[in-house]
Amino acid sequence: MSPAAAFLPKFFAICSVILIATGVLQVFVRPRKERETLAERLVNRSTITALVSVIVGVLGLLLGAGVIPMVHLHIGQ
Repeated sequence: MSPAAAFLPKFFAICSVILIATGVLQVFVRPRKERETLAERLVNRSTITALVSVIVGVLGLLLGAGVIPMVHLHIGQ
């Protein structure tokens, strides 16, 4: 196994933790309007972006931990 392939799970884990932290923190620091309703809070561009960041981060963390197997493409063989 090449050194780059051995580092790949660590890379996924580190990047995923950063994505999850960014998504969670984005929910707390986004600017809010006065008297914002629950629907406005949930269907908001920054909330949807934060949700996508957390979902991709969790999937990447599972990939890095080996729960989801990595796909090995054999191109040119």
